[in-house]
Formats: sequence, structure tokens, C-alpha cells
Amino acid sequence: MTSPPNPNPSPTATEAPAIHIRMYRLGVGDCFLLALPRGDGTPFHLLIDCGIHAAETDGPTRIRKVAEDIRTRTGGKLDLIVGTHEHWDHLSGFFHAADIFKTCTTGAIWCAWTEDERDAFARSLLQTRAQGVNALWGAVRRVRMAGGGDAAQWDGSLGFFGDSPGTGTHAKAAAEVLRGLAGSEAAISYLAPGGPPFESEGGEWRIFVLGPPRDRDLLNRMDPRKGSGEAYPFGAAAMADAAMAAANLAAAVGEADDPPFASRFQIPLEYTRDDAFFGPRYWGEVDADADAADPADQRGAGETDFEARRLDWRRLGDAWLGGAEQLALHLDKIVNNTSLVLAIEVGPKAASDNPVLLFAADAQIGNWLSWSAVEWPDYGGRKVTGADLVRRTVLYKVGHHASQNATLMQGGLEAMARLRLALVPTSAKTAGKVGWGTLPWPALLTRLDTATGGRVVRSDEGASPGATEAADIVVRPCDFCFDITFPLVREVGPGGEVGP
Repeated sequence: MTSPPNPNPSPTATEAPAIHIRMYRLGVGDCFLLALPRGDGTPFHLLIDCGIHAAETDGPTRIRKVAEDIRTRTGGKLDLIVGTHEHWDHLSGFFHAADIFKTCTTGAIWCAWTEDERDAFARSLLQTRAQGVNALWGAVRRVRMAGGGDAAQWDGSLGFFGDSPGTGTHAKAAAEVLRGLAGSEAAISYLAPGGPPFESEGGEWRIFVLGPPRDRDLLNRMDPRKGSGEAYPFGAAAMADAAMAAANLAAAVGEADDPPFASRFQIPLEYTRDDAFFGPRYWGEVDADADAADPADQRGAGETDFEARRLDWRRLGDAWLGGAEQLALHLDKIVNNTSLVLAIEVGPKAASDNPVLLFAADAQIGNWLSWSAVEWPDYGGRKVTGADLVRRTVLYKVGHHASQNATLMQGGLEAMARLRLALVPTSAKTAGKVGWGTLPWPALLTRLDTATGGRVVRSDEGASPGATEAADIVVRPCDFCFDITFPLVREVGPGGEVGP
């Protein structure tokens, strides 16, 4: 195993000013530690998310190792922590390594406006989400009680929300730990697009907030429309009846821990397999030689003899499964679309063509589409727009582990004419284990490779040769993380253009 690069993020006296990014290799999980130079050369430490999906092997142990490294690398001082949205694969580190983070000094916490319970619009979104999540956990309990589904399947569906129901190990608990690190409410900011950019202390960089939008229709636009050029070609998008199934399930589940019969009338599911009554009637097969019925007479259209003989259709567990999976998918997209999206502009404030580092979290189509309407009419004597920040993107943290609906095509990736490096926190192995199949999305990976000139960094495979060979952006890989060094822009041309 290769060792992590030098843990000291601060540039030496002989080094040119640069932004240092550490991308931790967590598979399906986001954690990025940035060291941005202040005017006096000292680093401003920015942590964007810290989480790992519940389906990843040894997740709690791995994320604690990351937290220890963050503490060492920053000297226990984090100037800013950003929690982009309330998903386990972005926040679980604050739960599993709470004791480590509590020993650090935290200057400020940023969350999206959608997490602010003082905001009436946000409060309505949070209430709807809470009802859906409660219904989801309730459906899971019922399916498991009835023997439906399998562990890997549920790990994939539920892993974005937490480890397990009823234990407190869920994304909301992790978000509460994160906000508690601030020390006071005054240190927590709930940000909306278009607000004043955060400016460095004498350094030549600033942070613009692009999303999530304060538009209910756009927040509900989670999937690309067919033929719209909004995403790279893939199979049919989620149908409208998925949301209907989710709503019906949420209404039907009720209290998750309210079984239909008193405990004295219940039999543990595992005991029913060998029971003289339940075994042959609910776990066995039709007796082909029995006088009562001929299996062929019971067979439906297209069924084989074996399928016709099975009796597991009598168990109710799988009846909940389809609805629960649809609800999990729908809730996953809803939360993704509330992602806090940051564009870090690097270079002199007066320059009109500064490069941009885009951290899109898990923003989905509606979030992306909203950026074209975001603008700063007079910033440093120039107009800055969301579309312009996208156009000037040179480093892109790819959305939602490179899924098919979290990178806008036209007006998004296709507009990034200067893209030099793509960072993809993903795991094809984990996706295969839990049955996702199309994560990361092949068509998107192909386009990223072309758009960056082969400079793509994947947490599950490493950095492509082109990524490590770039002359200006340096990528140093190891088994634990990638260290990326991005030089600051210093020279401004007569037309406002910038140079290295």
C-alpha cells in the first residue's frame, strides 16, 4: 500500500501559491479537504462533506481514519465545513467520528437554505421529507418481518439515508452532529444562490453559491426530459407513477412498529419454514402428484413448471418491496436536488476570465437548470453569471458518483470548454453488489474522458495517466487519497484575461 502524500498542506517559502485539494478514496462517499491560501500564505482549511455509503465495506472504520487524517492535516483547525445535503454518504463521518471532530476548532458551518427550519419554504420541504423517510423505514421493517427482499438490495436502496432504522444512525443525526460543531447558531449559515460571494482574507479566490434554487418546480425537476439534451443518453427516466407509488406507500404504512396481531399470536418468520402447517403451504411447492390440482392448470401465461409449483407468492413481504424501492429512489432524488453547489473562482477579483473549481455535490437536473438565472450584476466592476461560472470551470467534482441524472449535458458539461480535470467519487464494485448496475454511468464517463483530454480521477480505479501528467494541475495518487495541486492565477491581460 502506498503512503499518503506529505500531510502538511501549507506551501513552503519556495512554492508558488496554490490550492491544495485532498480527495479521499471512499468509493460511494464524498469527502474533500481544501487548503486555500490567505494573503499571508497561511492555509484556509475548507472541508466539503465527509461521508461514506452504508453499503461500503468497513465504512465506519474507514471514515474514522479519514477524520484522523483531517485533524492531522489541518492541525485541528477547520475554518469552514460545508454539509452539502442530508445524505449518509456525505455526512456519516460527522456521526461515526464525532469524537474526533469535536477536538477540532471549527470556524463556520455552511448548509443549504433547504435545511433552515426558520424558513417557511424549507420547513415545508423538511416536513415532507421526514414523512417520506419515516414511511420508508416503516416499509423496510414490514418487508423484513415478512421475509421480503435481501440485505444487499436494502443496502443499496437505503444506504443514502443511514445504517439502520430505529438506531439513530441516520443522515439527520449526522447533520445534527455537524451543526453542533459550530459552537453557536451564529456560526451556521444557510445559503441560497446569488448571495454575496465569500471572499478570502487577502487571497485571490472567492466562493459563489449556485444552488439549490428557491423554486419548487425546479426542485421537483429531478430527471432529464427525453430528447431535451439535458443528460447523456440512457434508458427510460423514472415514470410519474413512481412518485404516486411512493405517496401511496407513505399514506399506507402508518406506524412502522404497529403489527396487526398481538405478540402472543405471532410466530418468528424463521420458525415457519419447519412448521407442519406453514412450511408446506408458504415455503414449499405444489405436489405435482396430488389429486387436488394439476400444476399445469395453475400455471400462468409464460410460467415454467417450477414457477407454477412455488408457493412463496402467498407471503406478503415482497408485496411491499416494489413500493418501498420506488419510495427510496424518489426520496434519494428529492434530497439530492437540495444540494448546496459551490463555484470557487481562482484569480484576481478584477479578472473577467478566472478559472473555476465546481463542486456540484449531488445536484440533479432542476438544480443545474436554475444556475442560468443566478447572477451578480456588479461584482468587482464586472458582471458574474451562473452560466459564465460553468463555462469557466476547469475542475469539476462530478455529481452523485457519476450517475446518469446528476450532470447536465447542454448548458452543463458541454459548456465547460476549459475543463481540465474531473473528480469522480464512485465505486462500480459497490454499485454491482447492491444492484445499481449503471453507476458510474458509462456514457458520462466517456464524455468526461473526452472533455478533459483523459484527465479523470476515479476513487475506485485511480487517476488516468492523463490526470497525473498534466503540467499545471498536479495529481498525486495513493491508496488512501488523491492530492491535487492547482496553481493560483496571477497575471491579468489588458482585456481581463488571465494567465498562470
